[in-house]
Amino acid sequence: MMRRVLSVLSHCFVGLALLVFMSSCVSMSDLKGSSSKTSVPVIQGAQYVGSESCADCHDEVVDSFSKTIHGRIEAFETKPMGVQKGCESCHGPASKHIDEEDPSKILTFKGRKLTPQEKSAICLQCHRSGDVMDWKGSKHDLSNVACTDCHTVHKNTGRYSLKKPEPQLCYKCHQKQRGQAYMPSHHPIKEGKMVCTDCHNPHTSANRWMLRTDERINDLCFKCHADKEGPFVFEHAPVVENCVICHEPHGTVANNLLKQNEPFICLQCHHLHFHAGLSAHEGYGIGKINAIQQVMTTKCTECHSQIHGSNLPSNTRAGMGRRLTR
Repeated sequence: MMRRVLSVLSHCFVGLALLVFMSSCVSMSDLKGSSSKTSVPVIQGAQYVGSESCADCHDEVVDSFSKTIHGRIEAFETKPMGVQKGCESCHGPASKHIDEEDPSKILTFKGRKLTPQEKSAICLQCHRSGDVMDWKGSKHDLSNVACTDCHTVHKNTGRYSLKKPEPQLCYKCHQKQRGQAYMPSHHPIKEGKMVCTDCHNPHTSANRWMLRTDERINDLCFKCHADKEGPFVFEHAPVVENCVICHEPHGTVANNLLKQNEPFICLQCHHLHFHAGLSAHEGYGIGKINAIQQVMTTKCTECHSQIHGSNLPSNTRAGMGRRLTR
């Protein structure tokens, strides 16, 4: 008996140890692409020489850089971060690169010499506050996206130094969302009335979709759609829980950004109402086939017009239909 108990306990111990090991492996793999523990690369033995020395060979780049927001930064602004002013703040000390005329003796952002995490680590020397402070471990960071994939430093391209304006910059990677934005029902992105970053924060890791909210998705939607928030006496459960249960925010074929047309979107939850409606129509003596056609071609909102909620009581009189969703 004692031997059997010990055998069971040993199996439990091995299983628990295996679970702990697997969970640690998952957490390590999740952080594999993160810049959270990536240090800034260093050119060993090199000394700072100043941006003037860079202009001897890269005069056009230095001239263009001097007109950008990074090029106008003074030494007293970078000193608290321990960063050199000018070209060497990002490319590292250039003495060996100049003396030996060796391209490998300088930090370059082109090609594969630096990993995406190393490129971002260089930028994060100065950009440590605000939204950027949550970059480490974010969805973009874990997906091997570097700061320089979206931002340019050498040219003055306008606000935020983006390589392309929104949404074209985002569409380079997010092709599915680009297609959805051109569907019949969509947010006014292609019309230029809003951009991706109105809803998404590209630097943060606060939630799964990188949305500009730390709480419910609904709180972000209600910033524009305040009339849907309530509070209402008679609430619709999906509205309270999550707007994307019914809506696809990037674009749909169905009207009002619905994932499906009526009544199919409603019947995913209210399937009992289909049978009730079918029985009611059959009671009028129109036959089962005609009853099915009648139910499946009638929009629920013809009767239940206040689908986001209402303060009015439901009408339950026979033959009138309920005008509210409870």
